[in-house]
Amino acid sequence: MKNVKTYLQNYIDWIIRIGKIRFSLLGLLILGVYALIIQAGSTLLFTGDLKWGDIWRSVIFGLCSAPFVIYFFSVVIEKLELARQGSEKTLAQLKTLRMQDYQLNQEMNKKNLLLSREIDERAKAEQELTSALLHLEQEVRERRRIQLELEQSAHLLRSFFDASPDLVFYRGEDHRFLGANKAVEKLTGKKSEELKLLTPFDVYSERSAKKAIESDIQVSKEKKGLSYEQWLYYPDGRAACFEILKVPYYDKVSKQNIIIGFGRDITERTSYQEMIEKSSRDKTNMMTTISHELKTPLNGIIGLSRILLDGNLDEQQRNYLQTIKVSAVSLGHIFNDLVDLEKIETHRIELFNKACDFNNLLNDINNIASVMAAQKNLKFEMLLKNRLPDWIQVDPIRLNQVLWNLISNAVKFTPKGWVRLTVAKSGQDRLVFQISDSGIGIPQAELNNIFTMYYQVKSKDNMRALGSGIGLSVSKKIASLMHGNLSVESEENIGTTFTLDIAAPEIEKAVDISMAPSIGALNILLVEDIEVNIIVAKSILEKLGYHVDIAMTGAEALKKFYQNQYDLLLLDIQLPDMSGFDIAMTLRQQYENDEIDYLPPLVALTANVLNNKRHYLQQGMDDVLSKPLSLEALNLTLKQLFGEEQPLESVSIGEDIEEALPAEVKTQQQSAVMAFDYPMLDELIELMGKENVMKSALLFEQLMPGYIEELTQHYQAYQQDRTLKTAVAEDAHKIKGAAASLGINRIRDIAELAQHQDSPQWEEEIAVWIEVIQEEWRSSVTALKKWIANR
Repeated sequence: MKNVKTYLQNYIDWIIRIGKIRFSLLGLLILGVYALIIQAGSTLLFTGDLKWGDIWRSVIFGLCSAPFVIYFFSVVIEKLELARQGSEKTLAQLKTLRMQDYQLNQEMNKKNLLLSREIDERAKAEQELTSALLHLEQEVRERRRIQLELEQSAHLLRSFFDASPDLVFYRGEDHRFLGANKAVEKLTGKKSEELKLLTPFDVYSERSAKKAIESDIQVSKEKKGLSYEQWLYYPDGRAACFEILKVPYYDKVSKQNIIIGFGRDITERTSYQEMIEKSSRDKTNMMTTISHELKTPLNGIIGLSRILLDGNLDEQQRNYLQTIKVSAVSLGHIFNDLVDLEKIETHRIELFNKACDFNNLLNDINNIASVMAAQKNLKFEMLLKNRLPDWIQVDPIRLNQVLWNLISNAVKFTPKGWVRLTVAKSGQDRLVFQISDSGIGIPQAELNNIFTMYYQVKSKDNMRALGSGIGLSVSKKIASLMHGNLSVESEENIGTTFTLDIAAPEIEKAVDISMAPSIGALNILLVEDIEVNIIVAKSILEKLGYHVDIAMTGAEALKKFYQNQYDLLLLDIQLPDMSGFDIAMTLRQQYENDEIDYLPPLVALTANVLNNKRHYLQQGMDDVLSKPLSLEALNLTLKQLFGEEQPLESVSIGEDIEEALPAEVKTQQQSAVMAFDYPMLDELIELMGKENVMKSALLFEQLMPGYIEELTQHYQAYQQDRTLKTAVAEDAHKIKGAAASLGINRIRDIAELAQHQDSPQWEEEIAVWIEVIQEEWRSSVTALKKWIANR
């Protein structure tokens, strides 16, 4: 089909190429020949004869009509060809247009695609922008909400701080206030805006401000919180005690370390604590008085019983006296339990460990326990296991008390049979005491309650058991203080075993501390301004074989030092014209400047509680001794200062005297809070003699009216001029030193409070303290003289 189209096209192209005329003539010729052939052929075919007339007629007819046909045909073909060519041209144009359209479509599609993408991107961007705007709007709203909440929280917090009765403040590195609540404004009398320009020195007293600044520096330096108590004053002069808590904080805005402080008013709590302490002291004094008043006749009974038991008695009389003696001893131990109960309640029970002759202690227990057991027809035996030490470091009074309670209970709850004390050494430096009996035993259900305060086991007849119900509880506490334990095992109708396990280090035989160190006769300058203290200290020093010169002022001390040669200076801290520290620093400076050739040891004498020995060494002292002068401490100091290498054994003062006393008397003197310092008085009597101690008491009685009158005058002057409080405190210091020298604890303690003028409660309580001293000193001296006379 393709070839036919090709031939036709070639044919048409050929007709057009030769033209219409030529084609017509050629066509006419070809048609004439064709017609002749066809006519001749058909005539010959159908007739078998050629008839040339018909043939020529047909040829002529054909030739006459053929030109028109051929021409028309050529015209048609030409038109058709032209139309075809036009169509081809049109088709070519159409193709071109189609190609252009295609290209345009392609470009349009690309542009549409790009436009679509751009539209999408723009839509996406618009969407993202819209989302961002919404997010930003939400963020703005959230920030506004947070800002509003922060403002509300800040306002609420500020309102909370302002409503709080506690102090709330914060200060910067320059110690100026950066903010404070209403409580601080009320305390200082300054508004918060005013405080921002001020430091503690602008609103507090110099002492309070100094303490505030020092604590700020400490908190900043150590980077941790600090809590302390401080007295501050309101603008109207009212004092209040605050518990201050300070914490460090780094402010990122101001780029500085600040101190945040909180202060709670604890004035009422402090007053309540003072009231409780006063109540406790009153209770202690009452217990001491009761113990002293009751034990005095008891000791008389015990002492007279011992004297009578040494005489010629028949068996009945001896039994009666033994019963009287044991009953008095038992009553004395009950008093001890009562006093210890009060100490346990106030957390003041403590041990006084010293060298103890263990054999004597066991012998005393064996003697008294044997008598107790014999009164009930019981057998008492003591079994000693292992190798027991001869001397131990323990509180013998407390150990005796615990063993007495346990043995007494064993005898009490054993109707018949035996009581046994077994003593053994357990490991290194520990002792075990087992007190067993064949008594009624303790029900298993009650064993856990046996050491409870006031608990008593009921007997089979439902009657309450004998005893106070406090002995075992007190004994349990004492065992704990001895780094040990008290336990029990029991079975009804079989018996009970109490086991006491304590720490009791073995030591060498105790050294007699009443003997002075072998350092020869010393020439001592005693600088003291209170007559009673002078007499007591001088008597002790002279008893030890030392020569003593007295100076009552700093000027007199320096004058005598320049005129004489001394081996030791004992310097009171508070003197009328200067302090002992001033004397020490003066002499040391002169020695360093070669103004004096020799500087003997300088030892401070102070009635104040020694919290930090380093403080005295920094003030020029070589050592420090507490008043009233302790013989043990004095000998220890002399050994250290004058070349003795080995320190003394740690033995309590007056031990030789104590060991000679009955156990009941020793318990009386050490188990309660004492009205007088009995160990110190025993030491004075041992060193000075009873008459000289009595003379000292009489001298105190003679001097006290003058002290009281001077104290009263200075207090009256102080009421007119508040700057004169130092004179009142100095008078109280004198009274304290004088009372301490004679062991009058009550007057010493009250004067101790009165001498501390910087104490927060001083201004409120000084009048009461002076009144107490005025009212009680005479009765205290009378009781002291009576005690000395009966010694």
